[in-house]
Amino acid sequence: MSFSQPQNPKLGVYASPAEWRERLESLPDLQATGGKIPSFYFAHGHPALLWPKDLDNPRGDLMGDISGPDGLLPQFLRDFGKTLIDKYNPKGIIVFSAHWDDPELLVTDYQPENPLLYDYYGFPEQLYQISYRSRGSSELSKHIVETFADNGLSARTTLVTEPRGRDGRRKNRPAVESGLDHGVFLPFKLMFPDTTQPEGVFPVPIVEVSMSSTFEPAPQWEIGAAIKSLRNQGYLILAGGLTVHDFGDFSSFNSDRAKPLYHIWNDKIIHAINTEGSPEQRKAALLNLVEQPEYVIAHRPRDDHFLPLYIAAGAGEDGETKLLSGLFGATTVAFGL
Repeated sequence: MSFSQPQNPKLGVYASPAEWRERLESLPDLQATGGKIPSFYFAHGHPALLWPKDLDNPRGDLMGDISGPDGLLPQFLRDFGKTLIDKYNPKGIIVFSAHWDDPELLVTDYQPENPLLYDYYGFPEQLYQISYRSRGSSELSKHIVETFADNGLSARTTLVTEPRGRDGRRKNRPAVESGLDHGVFLPFKLMFPDTTQPEGVFPVPIVEVSMSSTFEPAPQWEIGAAIKSLRNQGYLILAGGLTVHDFGDFSSFNSDRAKPLYHIWNDKIIHAINTEGSPEQRKAALLNLVEQPEYVIAHRPRDDHFLPLYIAAGAGEDGETKLLSGLFGATTVAFGL
């Protein structure tokens, strides 16, 4: 396949609501999977997703048709979250975010309610007033730690009193530097709304787990593979990031303005995801993505937003792979079908 001419230079593949809804509807239900929930790498977006419509955004034109509050990504996230709840009715959600890496393998144990970590800087005050109410589960947190141990990985729980590390900042409560980061609560506000619930709290427990700060694909894959058995137990595993995240070139976030190399990169990701053959062949194609010349450029200054893909892939290494939306820079894919 030649990548010199992108498949769709504007928005990517399965970029319309009709296309992605057809893909979401085609996901197998629990009866078809034998009770096993697929794992997912999803585009978690950024603060522009929930940008107040009455507030001027000086970078709004850079978001194009995808990431702003009226863009395609928030529309997709609403459809995506509803599909996950309707098809799989998970008893808990285990989430990894590009915004939490650590030398240790850490599992949140936040009680009685998950706090929020507003780990973004220089935004208008309204974006620090965003709320999202959800609960953790000490039982699930402990079970995750035990599952890691059973598979040779050392992990531990972390409490709300323990700072989160390099991204650990909380504008309104500087003494508390922990909580669900914006790679979780911003998309989850759209995917799993709290405001539609009788008590104003999303009822399914949410536990966040850190990814490896080694910033190599193999350790991330190992993390996902270590907890893949939880998919058989009614738990949904999500790993969020963005397939283009270049702070060295903000035009890369806009499919109309982005240089050709970003479109070529987008197509290479889609091609790897759609690799036919054995699970080993698909794994090789996915691992090969980090060797591509566009990879480093598309993820400056760090490749933290791409690596969660390998956690989801590891958790779903025992099944088929399905691209759900190839929105430019915002791919979402199911593993373990």
